Amino acid sequence: MNKRMFILVFAVLMVAGTGCHRRPLEDMMERISIRVDVNIKAVANITTHVYNEHIPMPDLNTDMMRVMVYDPKTKNLLTQSFISNKTVSANGDQVLSGELNISYGNYDILVYNFDTPTTMVTGESNENTILCYTDPLPVSVRDYYLSNLKATKAEDPYDGMSINYEPDHVLVAREENLHVSPHDTVVVITTTAETIVDTYYVQIHVENMQYATRAHALISGLAPSNLMGLNRRTLSPTTAVCFDLNMSTDSTIVGSNKDVLCATFNTFGKIEDVSSDLYVQFNVIDSGGNLQSKTFNLDTIFKTEDAIERHWLLINETWKLDPPVTPPEPPEGSGGGFQPTVDDWEEEHGEIAI
Repeated sequence: MNKRMFILVFAVLMVAGTGCHRRPLEDMMERISIRVDVNIKAVANITTHVYNEHIPMPDLNTDMMRVMVYDPKTKNLLTQSFISNKTVSANGDQVLSGELNISYGNYDILVYNFDTPTTMVTGESNENTILCYTDPLPVSVRDYYLSNLKATKAEDPYDGMSINYEPDHVLVAREENLHVSPHDTVVVITTTAETIVDTYYVQIHVENMQYATRAHALISGLAPSNLMGLNRRTLSPTTAVCFDLNMSTDSTIVGSNKDVLCATFNTFGKIEDVSSDLYVQFNVIDSGGNLQSKTFNLDTIFKTEDAIERHWLLINETWKLDPPVTPPEPPEGSGGGFQPTVDDWEEEHGEIAI
């Protein structure tokens, strides 16, 4: 090699040596976040098919969601996260987002809202057993709703039936066998949550509404819970729910009297093919302190288009309330104890020393 060639090679090596340097290999960025769009646009009696806009409606807002990550093969729980970063999408949907503590692989994802006061969750360790449900009413509350049985000393027709709290709306999103590839950027999992709870509207036309002071209803033959991971309502044992009724009006009723007792109520759903215990019982406390009750079978009503398509349980009958029964006045001089009387005024004259 001549001198000129040697200098050229040496110069190339010098430039190459100063132009790069050894760097350790960097680990891939394994951050994974999740974005949950809450779709509540088609919830009957809340955001669509609202029969009566003048009565209270259930709340569908949420501020926290729980993200459950399961093994797709064993269905066992791998990890969980809570997300509460809340925004609103361009189309007005609630959006909750946050990060997941997982790497690449295959996963089943189950998300549900965590701020439900009356709806409980159990069986979280396995995707096939995670269950949402409500507790039975305490004895004192049950007695309040069934006070007519106390008043008449009748046998409890709901003896042995679980009368439970109404469920809150449970907003659930599911992604099965979701594949996350190795990555060096942030991966965003996007999913949509919808409610697994039904809201029904129930109404009955009432005559002599002026006699009513408060009212409530009990509906039986309903599903007790929901297996969220399987998206399946449980069937046994059937339950009933109790709720207060509103005194309102319905302008579509023919005639001058448009008074109705009505309400919306939440349920995990009607059990298909259940008929033997599918009833609604209306109870009214009248101005005399008496309880008046009326019971209707709901088999036919649940098969109507209104019930199937819009979740309206419209009872096409009129319930005529009886005038309050007041106890008769006791005869004068009867009874025991102190009975004060008032005589005519007697004038007295005198001087008061000051």
